[in-house]
Parts: sequence; structure tokens; C-alpha cells
Amino acid sequence: MLDQAKLKNIQAEMAQKKQKQKGASMIEYALVVAAVVGIASYFFSADNSTGISKALNDKMTSVANKINS
Repeated sequence: MLDQAKLKNIQAEMAQKKQKQKGASMIEYALVVAAVVGIASYFFSADNSTGISKALNDKMTSVANKINS
């Protein structure tokens, strides 16, 4: 059986590993958020000549023209 000193040592090691994993997951989440923001800023940029922003602009212009006709 495990004595109390070994048990406390194992518990301390597990707590350290858990803390390291928590820090690593926060970094991973931050990288994912940064990637999503970068992709979104590319597609919804002020330049309406490419991407989703052009498609949205074209569709809204088409709808506005149909309403005004």
C-alpha cells in the first residue's frame, strides 16, 4: 500500500500536470480565436472586390435595386 508521503507526492504531481494542461489549452484557444478573427477580417474587409463582402454587397445592391424599381 501507499504510505501518506507517497500519496501526497502523487497528488502534487497530478496537480502540476493539470495546471500545465490548463495553461496549454488556454494558449490553444487563444490561437484558434486569433485565426478566426484573421479569417473573418479577410472576408469582411473594407475592400469589396473579393470574398464574402463582395457577394453580400452585390446581393444587397440587387435587392435595393428591385425595391426601388
